[in-house]
Amino acid sequence: MKFKVGDLVTLSAAGRRMEQNSCVFCGFGIVVLIGDRRDFPITCQWFSGDRSDYWFKEYELKFFKQNS
Repeated sequence: MKFKVGDLVTLSAAGRRMEQNSCVFCGFGIVVLIGDRRDFPITCQWFSGDRSDYWFKEYELKFFKQNS
């Protein structure tokens, strides 16, 4: 697994193509748990809007890079 707890992430191109991720198209998230769910093993708290927890597969995410 390339992500670890505490990593800042955003949606990858593949993640943006998935309609189920429309609620997190903007902003970024922080990985809070890995491996809790077999089908979507990465749990992130998302920081755009309601700050809810969302679950992802690894290919749906990429590391967040702040604009300089």
